[in-house]
Amino acid sequence: MNQPADNTLFARVLAKTNEYLDFPSVVGHETPFLDHLARDFGALGCQVERAPNLCVISLHEPGPVYLAHADRHGAVIAEDGKPIYAAQAIKNLKYDDNATHTEAFTATVSRRYEGEDVFAYDRKTGGRLAYGTIKRAYLDDERRLVVDIDDLPPLPGGTPIAFARDVTRNKSGHVSGQLDNPVSLAALRVTAEFGLKGTIVVTAEEEIGRSAGHFLSWAQAGGLAPTTELVVCDTSPFDDAAACMAGAVILRRRDATASFHDAMVSRLETAASRAGAPMIFKDSFIARENDARTRRELPLKSMGLTELGRITADSQGQYAGATLQLPTYNYHTNEETTSVKALTAFVRTLLAI
Repeated sequence: MNQPADNTLFARVLAKTNEYLDFPSVVGHETPFLDHLARDFGALGCQVERAPNLCVISLHEPGPVYLAHADRHGAVIAEDGKPIYAAQAIKNLKYDDNATHTEAFTATVSRRYEGEDVFAYDRKTGGRLAYGTIKRAYLDDERRLVVDIDDLPPLPGGTPIAFARDVTRNKSGHVSGQLDNPVSLAALRVTAEFGLKGTIVVTAEEEIGRSAGHFLSWAQAGGLAPTTELVVCDTSPFDDAAACMAGAVILRRRDATASFHDAMVSRLETAASRAGAPMIFKDSFIARENDARTRRELPLKSMGLTELGRITADSQGQYAGATLQLPTYNYHTNEETTSVKALTAFVRTLLAI
C-alpha cells in the first residue's frame, strides 16, 4: 500500500488526536472513549472485542500485539459534591486503596491545571452535562485532593470531569495538549489504514497502575497466548525539548521492574533505523544522567515504571516485548509537548516494524 507524505501523515494523526479528545476518558470512566474506538476501528473492517476495561482490535494480518492506554487525568464528583482528583477518587472508591497525596503534589496539580476549562460528562455516553474552569487544587480535611472548579453546577456523585483543551501546533514545530494517551492511539489508528499488522489492545486505568492487571486477566483467561511480541506505545517524559526537536523515538532495554525482550527490542531498533529516526534508549539515558548526579552528589532519578515492566514481571516473562515511545516535555499537563518531527518519526517507525 502506498504511504502518504510526511506532512499528510502528520496532519492525519493530529486530526485524529483531536477527534479522540472529543470523547472523554477520565481514569475509571473510559467507556465513552473505548466505545468510540470500537466503532472507529470497526469502520476499517477490523474485528473488535469490547472486554471489561479493554478494547481489543484485530487488524487484517497477524503481527505484534500493540498496547496503549485509554485513560486520562481529570476529576470525579464525590457524594458530597466536591470534585476529587480522579486518580485518588477511583483508587479509593473502586479499589479501597486508601490513597493519599502530599501537600507538594497538591501544589503541583494546582499549578498544572489552574485556569483549564473542563466539562462534566455522562459516564456511559460521554454526553456533556456542564462546563467550568479550574480555580485551584487543595487538600480538604479528609485529605482528599479537591479540584476547585468555578461555574460548575451541583452534579451527582460519580460524575466524571474531563479537560476541554484541544491539541495545537505552533509555527516552531511544537505540538501541545493532553497528548497522553490520545496521540499513541491516533498513531495506531492512522497506521492501521496503511498496513499495520497484528492486534491492538487498549487498556483502562493505566494512570492508577491497574492496566497491566486488566491485560493479563484477559490474556491469561484465553484472550491471548503467551507472546514475546508485545509493543507498548506511550509518551516518554523529558525535562526539556531536546529529544523532541531531534525527532527521536524512545526505546528501552529495561525499566525499574524488569528487563525487556532482547529480540523485540532489536526489532524496534531496526524499524526505527529503516524509518530514519534517531533513537534514545531511556534506560541508558537515565543511567548516564545518574552518573553525573552521583558526581555532583544529587539525588538519583528512578529508572521508571512502565506498563510493560509490570506485565513482564507479573507474568514471569510469559508476556514480554519492547516499548516504543514518543518523547515529550511538560508531562501530565494539558500542555504536554512533542514536535512534528518526533511524531512523524514515531509513526514511520510503527509502519516499519
